[in-house]
Amino acid sequence: MKKNQPKMLRRKTLGDTLFPYLLITPYFILLAIFTFYPVVNCIWLTFHATNQIGQAGAWTGLRFWKRVVQKSEFSQAILTTFKYGGLLGVGTFSLAMLLSYLSVKQVKGSKVYQTLFSLPMAMATVPVAAIYSFVFDRYGIVNRIFGTTRFWLADTSVRFWIIVLVTIWCNCGSSFLYLLVGFRAVPEELIESADLDGAGPFKKFFNVYVPIASPQIFFVVFLNILSAFKSFTMIKILVGTEDSEVCNLMCKLYYYAFVKERYETGCIYALVLSVLIFLVSRIQFFFEKKVVIYA
Repeated sequence: MKKNQPKMLRRKTLGDTLFPYLLITPYFILLAIFTFYPVVNCIWLTFHATNQIGQAGAWTGLRFWKRVVQKSEFSQAILTTFKYGGLLGVGTFSLAMLLSYLSVKQVKGSKVYQTLFSLPMAMATVPVAAIYSFVFDRYGIVNRIFGTTRFWLADTSVRFWIIVLVTIWCNCGSSFLYLLVGFRAVPEELIESADLDGAGPFKKFFNVYVPIASPQIFFVVFLNILSAFKSFTMIKILVGTEDSEVCNLMCKLYYYAFVKERYETGCIYALVLSVLIFLVSRIQFFFEKKVVIYA
């Protein structure tokens, strides 16, 4: 055998085959404990009567499912969930789109208002909700401006829209940054060509910026919709979780599981919410290849 000839490769042993799986075993153990087991247990509890600490008791079959589905508050919670998803998704996206397009050009002092536009992202939802609960209080700043003594959050005609507006402002910061990154990724050559062709701001926006930034736009739209489906903190602090007109599936989950201690009912709401989020995610993947342009 010549000296320069490479040696024969060592035969792969059983230990070599199992070693990669051994490395990822801790991950799968944690995934099973904190993801798979809770899901299976949640399904299991919906078919049992539960005690005050969430332990399964007597088998009830589909009795709790029928009782929950037949109630009007169930359909109302689903409708409210979709209303939050649509209004918060469109509202947050529209506001973030406007602010990011106005901030595309880097001029003197632009970092100041860019920081202000993204500031809500750095604020936690709980203190924001607490601040706005005082703003719309009977003696809050809104009543002082209008010279009234109206308790806005107790008014059924406006409190839903107050929650929507506050949540849009709270979620706008992160969406603004995502869209700003996408708009600034547009090559200068395309912008200059559009200027030479006499394209106005609107035509340049829809024909140049939107196609190039379509991955970020698509991500932001569905991110806000899915986040709106799971809205809870703002509703809980501003109006509570007992009002069916403003409570979504997430609020009903909390109300029945942790206030009423009816864990089987809370698990039903949790599973319905999970199915809705799964369906929206599948719709997202379906439309991704049709509307997103990857440069």
